Amino acid sequence: MIASFTGLPSQCASAGGTKRADIHQASSTPDSTRYSAEQKAEVHATLEAILDRLDGMPRAPDPWEETCLVLALNFLESGLYERALKQLDDCVLPAGERSPWRERQINRNPRRYSVVRLRARLAGVKATIR
Repeated sequence: MIASFTGLPSQCASAGGTKRADIHQASSTPDSTRYSAEQKAEVHATLEAILDRLDGMPRAPDPWEETCLVLALNFLESGLYERALKQLDDCVLPAGERSPWRERQINRNPRRYSVVRLRARLAGVKATIR
């Protein structure tokens, strides 16, 4: 019964079966090899601009902004610049356009990051790419 499953390696074209498509083929190249140093610097500058704007406000980042920025930094540290850009786009969404479900989930988490701490992490990311 299990042996009839067409996705088993033993049933690839060399074993007489049909070869299945590699589902990881499209995403096998890490973002870090697709982004030039200039493009990476632009992503860092975008994050810095958001932090500068937050510094100019008389408040700390709200839970939505904090979560998006932390996730963006996590992706930057992992070299996933495309995903980091998505988080930065989400960060600047107006409150009325945010996903209510996601916002409820985010609001359940304790807040831990200030703009200063976010800047320190960004400095660490920038230092590792030089």
